[in-house]
Amino acid sequence: MKFATLASCFERLQATTSRIEMTALLARLLGGAAPDEIGLVCYFVLGEIGPGYKRVSLNIGDRAAAAAIALAAGTDLSAVEAAVREFGDYGDVAYHLIEAPAAESLSVTDVHRSLSAIAGASGPGSAEEKKSILARLLAAATPVERRYLVRLATGNMRLGAGDMTLLDALAEAFLGSRAERRALEHAYNISSDIGLVARTLREGGLPAVQAITITLHRPIRPMLTQRVARISEILERIGSPVIAVEEKYDGERIQAHKDGNDVTLFSRRLTDVTDQYPDIARHIRRCVAADTAILDGEAVAFDHETGTYRPFQALMRRRRKYQISEVAAEIPATYRVFDLLYVNGESYLHRSYPDRRAKLEEILSRDDHLSPADRIITDNTDGITEFYLACIERGLEGIVCKSCADDSFYRAGAREWQWIKWKSDYAPGLSDTLDLVIVGANAGRGKRAGTYGSVLCAAYNSEKDVFQTVCGMGTGFSDPDLADLPRRLAGARADRQPARVMANPQAAPDFWFLPAQVVEVLGLEITESPIHTCNWDPVRRRGLALRFPRFVRWRDEKSPEQATTTAEVAAIFHRQREV
Repeated sequence: MKFATLASCFERLQATTSRIEMTALLARLLGGAAPDEIGLVCYFVLGEIGPGYKRVSLNIGDRAAAAAIALAAGTDLSAVEAAVREFGDYGDVAYHLIEAPAAESLSVTDVHRSLSAIAGASGPGSAEEKKSILARLLAAATPVERRYLVRLATGNMRLGAGDMTLLDALAEAFLGSRAERRALEHAYNISSDIGLVARTLREGGLPAVQAITITLHRPIRPMLTQRVARISEILERIGSPVIAVEEKYDGERIQAHKDGNDVTLFSRRLTDVTDQYPDIARHIRRCVAADTAILDGEAVAFDHETGTYRPFQALMRRRRKYQISEVAAEIPATYRVFDLLYVNGESYLHRSYPDRRAKLEEILSRDDHLSPADRIITDNTDGITEFYLACIERGLEGIVCKSCADDSFYRAGAREWQWIKWKSDYAPGLSDTLDLVIVGANAGRGKRAGTYGSVLCAAYNSEKDVFQTVCGMGTGFSDPDLADLPRRLAGARADRQPARVMANPQAAPDFWFLPAQVVEVLGLEITESPIHTCNWDPVRRRGLALRFPRFVRWRDEKSPEQATTTAEVAAIFHRQREV
């Protein structure tokens, strides 16, 4: 496949505001891709050059991109910077500034090979090597290809297509309908590699996709929790005679893969964070009595002298490139394990929760820094409430209630009623926070001039794979937060309303963003709204909105699809009306 074909499709994707049209465009593109190319095409659509969990970094910033463009155009950096001020995007600068003859000879494989070489360059002279490789690519490309080569290299593709949209397109291209996506989604959830799913489907069809299995050091997309309106609903919703009630921690969710002495730790966003938690990796090697295992749990900052949990912000000080050992000694991490997904070559995803927990306790040797999550088993609301109150007294966030039924399987990537969290303290108003996705912003005025004055936030509709607006937010930001907003949101800027964002014209912001950044928000209550599209009722022309939203913190460990769902917002709204 010529890269020009891909770039032409990217142009049409960027121009559409319809997710249905986006899916159709991608289905046609993928249907024409060869087996050895289709995975690369999928990665490129998502702005990556490999599986997202590998986080392959090209380390091409704006200055390096400008230098490569200048070299390819035969000009100097000042000319490139002047063009950036005119066009606002380095991809557009490459489109307009480079006048090398267009040969349309680049293939998708050629581009991937060159970008991989850029990613692999290291050591003295690597910056010059990266610049030269990118410049050669640009000189050999057509103007439209140049636009997307630069955006790929700098990590600013901004097409708006998500992984679920790609799965829909694959189902449409090779299985005849988006309705057949379920098997593809399961394979993606246990492999976290959409390129692998695409190649397997292209080469072996649906049976081959269904044969994809768990592989060590390749993360499994985590199972997520639901919410309820009242604590008394938990037993009814879960539907098993007895349930497990576990502690809920305010830490960082960690999936641990053990293969002998080789341990890999993945964050909730499937990022390799092994270097950030050398102490957890060390405890896993010592305390897990299995040759191979995959554990699901939470890294927390626990003060062993006082027996209390330290806040999430303390743990986040562990996120650094340097002085990791020193900070680890100051803030040791404790790993609370709440599930077992794989052990000694066998998947436990389709074992019941009681079976998984029993095996977990069998292979885990407790110590101060690694242990199973504390829990109780109960069949009544009083038991749930008592354990919840005890957790709150010890500084925990709340509880997670889990089904103990025979079919209480681990559903990778799913948010179902097998797991329910409870954090409400029964106070009037909204006491729980929402994790929302920034999809727009308005220009700041007065003392906020030069940055954004407020942001438009959305909840995730998991059924439709779209983001529906729920509030505009301008309070709670510190001055440093406000000053940093343009930098933090720069990579997500979109020229128009993204296809996966549902917003009414009345809520249209000055600037649009692709769903990328997640924020934790506290508000007063959920109300009906004629402006916001969360749980939009087309007959009554009403949605749901969060009143008086206030910024609490960034949730960098969460992907947009792991944000609060529109169904959860609806549940909170109904709970309020029944109080």
